Amino acid sequence: MLIKKTFSGQRFRAMLLTASISVCAEIANVFIDKIVAAQLLGEKALASISFFSPLFSFIFFLNALVAVGSLACYSIELGRMDRDRANRFFGQSILLSFVVGILMVVLFTFGKGFMFHFMHVDPELLQYVDEFYVWFLGIAFFMPLCNVLQEMIFADGDTRICNASYATLLIGNIVLSCLLCTRMGMSGIALGTLLSIVLSIAVLCLHFFRKNNSLRFVWHFKIADVGRTFRFSMAEACEYLYFSLLTALLNFYFVEHFAVEKLTVLSIVYEIVEVSVIFNGIWLAAEPLINIYRGERNGKGILQTMRFVNWALVKEGVFFTAFLVIFAPVMTHLFGIHSESLADETAFAIRACAVGLFPLALVKTYASYHVHELPLLSFVFISLVMFICPFAGVLGIHAFVGEQAMWSAFGVAPYVALGASVAIHLLIHGKRHFPLELEEFSIENYWFMHDMELTPKNLILYRNSISKLLTHRGVSGDVRIKAMLILEELGMVVYERNKGKKVFVEIDVNLKPDSLTMVIKDDGVLMDLTDFEQRVTDLRMYLVNMFMTVQEDKCYLLTSNYNRHVFRFDRNA
Repeated sequence: MLIKKTFSGQRFRAMLLTASISVCAEIANVFIDKIVAAQLLGEKALASISFFSPLFSFIFFLNALVAVGSLACYSIELGRMDRDRANRFFGQSILLSFVVGILMVVLFTFGKGFMFHFMHVDPELLQYVDEFYVWFLGIAFFMPLCNVLQEMIFADGDTRICNASYATLLIGNIVLSCLLCTRMGMSGIALGTLLSIVLSIAVLCLHFFRKNNSLRFVWHFKIADVGRTFRFSMAEACEYLYFSLLTALLNFYFVEHFAVEKLTVLSIVYEIVEVSVIFNGIWLAAEPLINIYRGERNGKGILQTMRFVNWALVKEGVFFTAFLVIFAPVMTHLFGIHSESLADETAFAIRACAVGLFPLALVKTYASYHVHELPLLSFVFISLVMFICPFAGVLGIHAFVGEQAMWSAFGVAPYVALGASVAIHLLIHGKRHFPLELEEFSIENYWFMHDMELTPKNLILYRNSISKLLTHRGVSGDVRIKAMLILEELGMVVYERNKGKKVFVEIDVNLKPDSLTMVIKDDGVLMDLTDFEQRVTDLRMYLVNMFMTVQEDKCYLLTSNYNRHVFRFDRNA
């Protein structure tokens, strides 16, 4: 089924750009700092920021531990039609962001001496590192709150505010860092980054004054729910933790074995590896949809959405690999590298990383997918692709082949990790339900799904089709007629309220021995047709109000900025 012809496909496409920007925003902020440092202060300033890569990765780890799991829990509860519990997870995420911010300030304040000693900061770079550290503590405090707000407002479907906040974050950092760097050096770059984060938070807070805001802060902090949040965050959070560990150990290894120039290349390699975070945006765009389906226990919806994920991974993987391979020499100049030999080595390293981007993204995506049902398998995937294979590859190729080929490890390692992940998955769970493991959904629940562009003709055709299905499945005549009338009249109200606009609808029907559930989702004008207080403007609206009066088991929930109506019937009534 084409992605442009389905409701979930349209929602996925609508969220994809914002999701991709979202996951890249913080990484891009560090990337901007490196470019400003390289262009305005030189190669040593660029090399000094590489010592902050493990610290930023640790910040990203704690950010993800709170934000990613909170988004997952929030959307799963929406799938279960429990708005109150969803808002409890939102409130808890805000509280946790402050706890994490304070924790990091304390840790980085009292652990500074130990970290510098462990990382063997070169005396030539110490002044630059000290200057950046002045405002780094403020960055560590505000970044978790910014990240949580971005994730939760994204889950609420407000892509406009999210995009405005990312623009403020990135453009603000470029302008402020350049201006302040000329006056304050490295500390000016750090201050520019801090101010851009604060401005981004201010923009995000505008969402709470918008009409379509459905987020409500509820004071909630429960250890069991915190544990659930952390569990659902584990795959993406461990990605940053392992990258933090990888960068720390590689920094130590390179300081011991190579000259400072190698650190410059390594710093750029870190940025290229971190570019793979853009693929996390594919999962982030799909995750609210998938978790809604998880809450509904709709395995067919999960399968359809994961097809869109695979399609996006292939397209983005081919594009970014080709882009980096072709423009690798240009990127060396972007980082201010003028030595011909060092530029050639850097271009080779960039191309090596580019070759491994697609398998790296594939393993990370399926690690995020499996964290809900198979957390141990998810942990193995992320351990292999983000730490074990690249670290062993760099040390192994350096020892047995030589330093000239060492950078190729970043291209080979993801393929090794992919092969090992597939082998372990098949060994533990077999090939019957590989790779999504949806057997519990298909056995216990089978959903009949239909997507369409909403027109009177398509609606009538589907109404007749679902009537035949219910008759074939032995649903009583009264229940069948009631369901068909609600479907037709609700669909026509949505169509008439959105005249001149293309609206996509997904209708899901679940049949159990004693009940029938019908879920109707649309991306049209937001409206709750179960609300008796809505103004009756025509005969069709009057009929819908009448049907809602006699239909007891019904529910409406604004979900990620789209309409979702749920009706349940006793199939033998």
